[in-house]
Amino acid sequence: MSGKTEAVDNVGRRTWDMVEYTKKRKEQIEQEEKEILGGAEAERALALPLERKPLQRRQEKVDLAATLNKRQMISTSAELADQGGYYCKVCECLLKDSSTYLSHINGRRHQRKLGMSMRAERSTLEEVRNRLEKHKRQREEQEDSVRDVAARLARYDAELRKKKKKKKKKEKEAKKQAEEAMSQEQKDMAAAGFSFSFGGSKKNN
Repeated sequence: MSGKTEAVDNVGRRTWDMVEYTKKRKEQIEQEEKEILGGAEAERALALPLERKPLQRRQEKVDLAATLNKRQMISTSAELADQGGYYCKVCECLLKDSSTYLSHINGRRHQRKLGMSMRAERSTLEEVRNRLEKHKRQREEQEDSVRDVAARLARYDAELRKKKKKKKKKEKEAKKQAEEAMSQEQKDMAAAGFSFSFGGSKKNN
């Protein structure tokens, strides 16, 4: 019972066998591909790059209503893309409804075919600051636009009131001139011996 035991370094830094770790990781990914895809799909997926890009925002617009209210002859003997439903060119598969199609293009299988993982890239502090600054500029531009519209409306309202006031003044002056002309005409006619009376004449009984 007096045998010597080997000392174990429980404090020292652990070392990793990168070759062995990479091999195990590749086997793990292959197994996941088989579970997700199965069969020939898994074989094609194994040819994809091991290192995948972080998940990125879709650039193209997904138009689910492109064939809405349209008639199309379909046949089971036609090419898969020409049969009824939503066809995915990337995965070469046909989905029967829009809900399934959206789930597919947002799913792991489709993203892996595009060379992306399901992990989003972490933004740096500088990127966050730039994004906040961008939103701040957009908000200020919107506020400036609102203020500009309000200023234009105020100018338009002031101009409209000015025009109305000017028109009213002209009408008042025209009326005054007409009254003065009428009064002068009556004076001239009275001086010439004409008299005007709008009252009725009284008869003597």
